[in-house]
Amino acid sequence: MANITQQIPNFLGGVSTQPDDQKQVNQVNEIINGYPDPTFGLIKRPGFSFKANLGSASSYATGHWFYYRVSSTEAYVGVIKGGAIQLWNTDGVASTMTSSTGQAYLNGNHNDFHVVSRQDQILILNKTVTTAMSSAVVSGSITATVASIANLPAASGASGQIYKVANTSAAVDDFYVQSDGTTWNETVKPGVKQGVDNTTVPHKLTRTGAGAFTFSPITYDNRAVGDETTNPDPGFIGSTINYLFFANNRLGFLSGDGVTLSQPARGDNFFNFFVNSAQVQSDADPIDLTCGSLRPVELTAAVPVIQGVVLFSQQQQFMLFSDTSVLTPSQAVIKSISNYEVDNVVSPVETGTNIVFINKTTDYCRVFGMQTQGQGASPLFVDLGKTVTQYIPASVSSMFSDTQNSFVGLYGQSSRKIYFYRSYTEGDQNLMRSWYSWEMPGNVQFFVTDTDTVVSVVKGDQQMTLLTSKLNALPTSTSTVSGNPSFDFMVAPTSTSYDVTTKTTKLFLPFELIPGLTPVCVQDATQGSVESGLFLTPTTGTTGGAHYILSGKDYTSVNWKVGYKLDFSVKLPRFYYRSGDTVDFTAYLTVARVKFSIGLSGEVEFRLTPRGQTEAATIGHILEAGYSPLNQVPIEEQNVFTVPINQRNTNYSLRVFSNTPYIVSLNSAMWEGNYSTKYYRRS
Repeated sequence: MANITQQIPNFLGGVSTQPDDQKQVNQVNEIINGYPDPTFGLIKRPGFSFKANLGSASSYATGHWFYYRVSSTEAYVGVIKGGAIQLWNTDGVASTMTSSTGQAYLNGNHNDFHVVSRQDQILILNKTVTTAMSSAVVSGSITATVASIANLPAASGASGQIYKVANTSAAVDDFYVQSDGTTWNETVKPGVKQGVDNTTVPHKLTRTGAGAFTFSPITYDNRAVGDETTNPDPGFIGSTINYLFFANNRLGFLSGDGVTLSQPARGDNFFNFFVNSAQVQSDADPIDLTCGSLRPVELTAAVPVIQGVVLFSQQQQFMLFSDTSVLTPSQAVIKSISNYEVDNVVSPVETGTNIVFINKTTDYCRVFGMQTQGQGASPLFVDLGKTVTQYIPASVSSMFSDTQNSFVGLYGQSSRKIYFYRSYTEGDQNLMRSWYSWEMPGNVQFFVTDTDTVVSVVKGDQQMTLLTSKLNALPTSTSTVSGNPSFDFMVAPTSTSYDVTTKTTKLFLPFELIPGLTPVCVQDATQGSVESGLFLTPTTGTTGGAHYILSGKDYTSVNWKVGYKLDFSVKLPRFYYRSGDTVDFTAYLTVARVKFSIGLSGEVEFRLTPRGQTEAATIGHILEAGYSPLNQVPIEEQNVFTVPINQRNTNYSLRVFSNTPYIVSLNSAMWEGNYSTKYYRRS
């Protein structure tokens, strides 16, 4: 048998559900609470700081959550539930809400709404409401009908009178004029419906100041010229609206197989869906088109791109575009570009140059990437989730993206898990394609990233809680715990007390106790403190308010941070001898030991489970015996840990684990062992 050594250069390949002998050398079986980074390796995800309890767990269950960013210092999380709407800033301070009318429009559940913001306005669409025209009609009456403009009387003697100009016998060239005493001006036919019933179409939430909002219906422009033939009702009338978007300075609605775009905005007014003249078509007129297809088409999402607007239905995708790149009624065209199945609940998201969408089977999701090409060229597609088939459950109901950090994530409101896909590209080379998951401290109701800030709402047994975190903010060896928590719900206790009789310290919490999570108390680094780096697992109590209990001495003078542990876990695959692209799965291989190169890290465990036996842990301590530095958290920048195995490669499983409140960074690994070809020559 030959003594061999083989290296795992990094752990950036992410999760793969392929058989172990088909995995890439840097792929693993599972990553929980990890974050692959091309610079620092596979690191433990940052913890989340507690901001506020937003209400009881049932208050906003199945509500539709959304995010509204005003500036780098002002952003809000909002929820629509039970005919009402509420917003909080990212510190958990509730906003002042004023409502005029339109509350009935807010009745619905998580998947019934679509929210889009622009400057100080937030447009809210209820997908379940059928649109209609207003019952109000244009007042007045027609004075007379003339054959042409030449037959009109002098305007000076007909002030206020309305004439119909019939032109030919066809109704399509009729129009109406009214005298202002000086000239004849085109007008609308008396008796026709004035416009859209604004109680049935998207409403708006207007920011009136910092932390102040007003909810109201939108005033849509009325029909100003023509009649129902020459200035017809918008195409979405009589149907529900599935999606709204902005493109080419127009507001767009998707309804059935049609797309309707408003007139170009004048200021903040995107709400005119009628033509300017019944006589001539203008480039500023609305655009109203349908998708031509032999398949049933129900448009559910739209993504504006440089070539136009990509329109998604469940079985087919289209491109709304113009050869001049400016969408006008005469130039706009819709063509089919692909025939992929797309989920009608989870909307596609942009990731910079790509669009990511999903489709669902009975049990799991497939994830695809689309990259649009030049006009006339079919888009390119990549099955992003091919290596993790059956990894993402069909219960996911939301998807988000972070263009800056090149990842997308999926979650469902009934689960604690978020599934991520992150990539890293240099030029034409894709250097990292990694799947991994985060396990949040409650069922994920909402999750969004904004300039490296993560905002999330989770539901526990009793509370709906707002949490925030920071991406890419790795600590140094002297950082305080509060600068980079590696545990969740991190917050200072509201108060402390010490009982001399029982020798117990109570740390009172601003949040309710959450069953199933492991509490932790961490001493933040403080100048001159002898407790720096200390963390304890307390017991819990509720008498007098939710609190943690520490036994043994008076800890009230310690600068505590309290929260819940998060479990970082990486399950490694079975090791095989590899030679180039060849994996020798028939050889006799005994793994003697694995050496892990660890970057910036605290304490880490390596948990070995021999076949048929219980899991045993080898703990990698980052501090040398007799050496405990004060005034800094217990992390080191570089270490190498050796884990003894001495097992056949098929007789054990190995995972890297950490639930201490400090970062862990996996850089690479090297395993050593004995390899036998069983006297056969490999060729």
